[in-house]
Amino acid sequence: MFDLKKTHISILAGTLGVLTLAGCTTAGDDPYGDGRHCSAYRDYSRCMSMQQRRLQREQLMNQEKALINAEQARENLRMLREIRRRREGY
Repeated sequence: MFDLKKTHISILAGTLGVLTLAGCTTAGDDPYGDGRHCSAYRDYSRCMSMQQRRLQREQLMNQEKALINAEQARENLRMLREIRRRREGY
């Protein structure tokens, strides 16, 4: 038979796993990659500036995704508590 409690716990655990992975971004892991990429350009500083903005946008998007995932995890936990409360008859 379908066990609602196990399903919600699995959803919550999965969401928390996603949150953990969302915090591990790879932006900036290669500190020399942008410099090597921009070395071929005549306007090195402009290229580096564009790379920095790209990395900042990527980081912001990852943070927004993490916030959305955290909100979903809170909602899952709230729903789990509500289900338990109803099951116990309070």
